[in-house]
Amino acid sequence: MKKDFGAHVIALGAFVVFIVLGLACASTPRKTIEVSESYRGFTSAPVGTERIIGRVQVQGKTSFVSQESQPSVTPAQRLGAPYEVSLEEPTQKTGLAAMFATVERDRNRHDHEPIFDQLQSEAKRQFPSEVVSIRNAKTAGFNPTNARQETYSESVKGSDGKYYSVQRTRTIWDVFPVYTADIITTQPMPPPVIYSEHFTVAKSTRADIFRLARRWIRDNSSSKYIIVVNSEDINIGELMGTVTYTARADDDYQITSKFTFDIMDAGVDMKFDSTKLTNGRDIFLKSIADSAQKELVNFSTSIKSYIITGR
Repeated sequence: MKKDFGAHVIALGAFVVFIVLGLACASTPRKTIEVSESYRGFTSAPVGTERIIGRVQVQGKTSFVSQESQPSVTPAQRLGAPYEVSLEEPTQKTGLAAMFATVERDRNRHDHEPIFDQLQSEAKRQFPSEVVSIRNAKTAGFNPTNARQETYSESVKGSDGKYYSVQRTRTIWDVFPVYTADIITTQPMPPPVIYSEHFTVAKSTRADIFRLARRWIRDNSSSKYIIVVNSEDINIGELMGTVTYTARADDDYQITSKFTFDIMDAGVDMKFDSTKLTNGRDIFLKSIADSAQKELVNFSTSIKSYIITGR
């Protein structure tokens, strides 16, 4: 009977402790932290007239020590999820918990907002003259740095059945999280970059003009203009090919345009079309299109002046 009574006392005591701890936890003030209104669009996909024009990637400012250069965590985690904090918990974050946070937790600001600021600043650095923003902000892996050897002790069972402490070494890294986002603009796609011009060359035959045009192309296919003639026929006065040049906007873009010269007695029709980035991508900003148009005009003016003057 006494043993039964003792068991009941122990069970009752454990129950009371459980209730007290539960009440203590329940009474701990907590706060839900969400990203501010100005940041909320950064984690969503583009909508409406928003277009993706590039991608940005930054390294976080807080590292953690790891025995793996690429720690095993779920990749491509979308940023900005709300979380709760205890108003009585320490503000310092360590280890993997620090990968999405600043060094010191601000209970009035979401941990990811400084990361959004980094991503947005990098997007504006890439396109300083354009109105851009970011979307689809997420994690993108890790950047391991400062690889070094660490000595540690390991308990090893010997042949005699006893355990002994053995000194070993292993490689550890300071690992920084990496974040990425799409760069978007609401600017519409620019129209195709085309250019055409007709000019006359008095008292010149088709063959004369053709030879002058061909000579100018030969002498000017340099670092400024990379000119490739794909088809030529002096009998019908046709020159076809491509010209590659640099369009300067917020960055330098390599552009390729197709050209067709229809050469006749005393005149030339020049046409430029199919203008794209050299990687095959369409020109995606008006500033790039305007620069490409300017370069085509300069190209046309140079060869026209050479043909008209005969030198």
